[in-house]
Amino acid sequence: MATAPQKSSAAGPAPPGSFLLLEIVVLAALWMLFSGKFDPLHLSYGALSILLTVLLTRHVIRARSRSEENAFLARVRWGRALAYPFWLLWQIVLANIEVARVILGPRSMLDPKIVCFEFPLDDAIPRVTLGNSITITPGTFTLRIQGRRFLVHAIDDATARGLVDGGMQRRVAAVFGHDMAEPSAVELRDHFNEQDRGADA
Repeated sequence: MATAPQKSSAAGPAPPGSFLLLEIVVLAALWMLFSGKFDPLHLSYGALSILLTVLLTRHVIRARSRSEENAFLARVRWGRALAYPFWLLWQIVLANIEVARVILGPRSMLDPKIVCFEFPLDDAIPRVTLGNSITITPGTFTLRIQGRRFLVHAIDDATARGLVDGGMQRRVAAVFGHDMAEPSAVELRDHFNEQDRGADA
């Protein structure tokens, strides 16, 4: 006797529309939080900015709806993702203070460093997130990303040490569902070496 087909217990991927709605709500909340202005002109600017952002990130929404192809996006911890910009903003404030201290202090304080470290995630979005976070933080600049290897320029030793402790790496990894128990191996030096120059060949 034929048996009725069993329904699969595994939940299918969430529809793209739900992620699109979440993105719009989050962007609108951030705009209102940082703008603080609710007149028609500023609200129209916000709506236009959200529209452009949604259009530019539509491929990410489609990828999120196909979690079998981009499983790492299915592991995103949305609470951490929403908290990360505020943490990063505070780091930018602290970094501005450090850069001002270096610029206004004696010339000997300007001591550029090259920081090289390994980031444990292979997917492009976490690596781009980390690279951009480093670059928009004053005093540091992502020079190159090769696979898991990051090459970063820092304005002085104190700024470089901020990358050595791995705090930013751990937070970005945590957003994408990966817990770094310890910071990855970090190399701190005063100049480029032949391996760095040869990476462009």
